[in-house]
Amino acid sequence: MADILGSSSPEPASKRQKKSSVANLSASTCDKLRTEVLHLAACDGVLLGAEGPFHHAPLALLPYPLPEPLFNQSIALAKPFNRMLDKVSRDLEWLTKTVRTTVEHDPFTRRLLEQLDTVSAEGIAQPIQLSINRSDYMIDQPSGAGGPARILQVELNTVSCSFVSLAAKMTTLHTHLLGRLAVDIDGATRAELLDGRPSLASALIPYATAGLPSNASVSGAAKAMAVAHRKYLSLYKSGVIKRTPESAFVVLMVVQATERNVIDQRGIEYTLWREEQVPMVRATLAEVKAHGSLDAHGLLTLKGGRFSSQPIEPTVVYFRAGYTPNDYHGEAEWDARLLLERSVAIKCPSLAQHLAGTKKVQQALAVDGVLEKFVSAGDASTLRLCFAALYGLEEDGGKAVEAVVKKAIANKDGYVMKPQREGGARLIFFVLSRTPHEHPTL
Repeated sequence: MADILGSSSPEPASKRQKKSSVANLSASTCDKLRTEVLHLAACDGVLLGAEGPFHHAPLALLPYPLPEPLFNQSIALAKPFNRMLDKVSRDLEWLTKTVRTTVEHDPFTRRLLEQLDTVSAEGIAQPIQLSINRSDYMIDQPSGAGGPARILQVELNTVSCSFVSLAAKMTTLHTHLLGRLAVDIDGATRAELLDGRPSLASALIPYATAGLPSNASVSGAAKAMAVAHRKYLSLYKSGVIKRTPESAFVVLMVVQATERNVIDQRGIEYTLWREEQVPMVRATLAEVKAHGSLDAHGLLTLKGGRFSSQPIEPTVVYFRAGYTPNDYHGEAEWDARLLLERSVAIKCPSLAQHLAGTKKVQQALAVDGVLEKFVSAGDASTLRLCFAALYGLEEDGGKAVEAVVKKAIANKDGYVMKPQREGGARLIFFVLSRTPHEHPTL
């Protein structure tokens, strides 16, 4: 999921519903947890809002139990998935051919592909690639005697991966909450908690060192940006860039003009400075268009306007916008996106990496034999263990598409349609109309 779309206004209090019971806990215990969690969320910055007032992000009173083998599996999958994405994004012939099958009905993806075609013909300018990806999983529990629980991949995000900071804060929040509960609650409440959440046993021992796994996502993202930033600076030191620096070197975060998830974004910015001493500057695509320029070497500079006192040279361009058509109000924003891609600044993601995260690519990689083009046979076998079934609905798909449609009609609860692009909130569930052609209406 990318950053949050929609209004910056908080949800009206009248629309919120207080749950009287969670995990079989009594109403009084739930009320105590709710008060603690909301206060901790405010203290720790688990918040949403554009410019204030801020309100708490959607959150859980207690951490969700995940079987340890599945948790460890999800961690082990990170490196092979990242290696695969890197290879896919560098195989421009395969990538563009795959994505091109969707552009007739997807004008947004078509524009991204056209820009990738342009920079590919000119020659890719950036010297290295930086990826900050997020793989989303759900637990599949077969009914009856269908076997043990397993994780299945929902999607693999390559652009504007949100909640890097808020997720780490939630781990801190739940760790603190459980540690205090272990000391503060009475024996009856402890028994009630363990009855509702048996997996919390190791965390509800007073002053125990064991508990929830750590979450270093925000530090990891900041570290990755800092490494890329210093790699860029090395181009000057090694003489690859032959000019005297005239601007401040910064990481540029491309943002929406009004962003409800600004606290998550600022968390990355502040961690980058506190832990790596690397400055980050925020700018919209419109500001890049108005103030950005390239020199003959592809070096990007933003100057003028609010950059008048100190022009900046982005070393890394980190996109938290540009993943939805809503971010492109006209040609100015598209011009800015192309300007950034033509620069030697390290994009996160590049256009190729962005398109490598589309659902069509995910579906194509699930076809037998395709993964082996990009990863070893061992990695391919490992990755396929978490693949959910994916199907294309191309007009020229023939009998294969017809078969999938028939299956969906017969089992409407077993299928969901997903669009190409990132940004969330566009899942389509089937509402069936039994017409003579037996096509689902959406």
